Amino acid sequence: MEPLSFLKKLGSMTGLVLLQVLFLNRISLFGYVTPLFYLWFIVRFDSSMSRYSMLLWGFVTGLLIDVFTATPGLNAASSTLAAMIQPSVVKLFLAKERREVIIPGRNTMGTGPLAGYLFLMTLVHHSAYFLLRSIPLEDWLVITAKIVLSTLLTFIAMFAVALSVEKSNQRRPA
Repeated sequence: MEPLSFLKKLGSMTGLVLLQVLFLNRISLFGYVTPLFYLWFIVRFDSSMSRYSMLLWGFVTGLLIDVFTATPGLNAASSTLAAMIQPSVVKLFLAKERREVIIPGRNTMGTGPLAGYLFLMTLVHHSAYFLLRSIPLEDWLVITAKIVLSTLLTFIAMFAVALSVEKSNQRRPA
């Protein structure tokens, strides 16, 4: 990985970790809904990254969240899982002929496939996070509500950001 690419990833990860721990973790709608927007860092991994790099970045991102929120390994485990499945999930939503290097987004995937990709990644990540957080698994209704509602909130936020980022990039002159 070239130094500039590493610094951009490090800056992006740092910004999202700070956003999560300083602001988003304070949101708890109805006692169930918390956006875990730091997942945005993982869903934007480009397809040229090695599997090892993805796992390492995902683990470190989750570990930093865990350090700041005193959640021992929950975010690290769920983020590592998300990083592990990310390449396979991207391929599910790409046309068979589209196998070049991409960064998942509306311009590279299309709006519908992007929505499906973001939703599935968010659902898997949040399911792992809330199931681990709820051990021992007792109140399935509460666990399911947390997974579904937090997944929807995080998905809507990520999808809105994905659409607005790509619209602003289209307006910039080359």
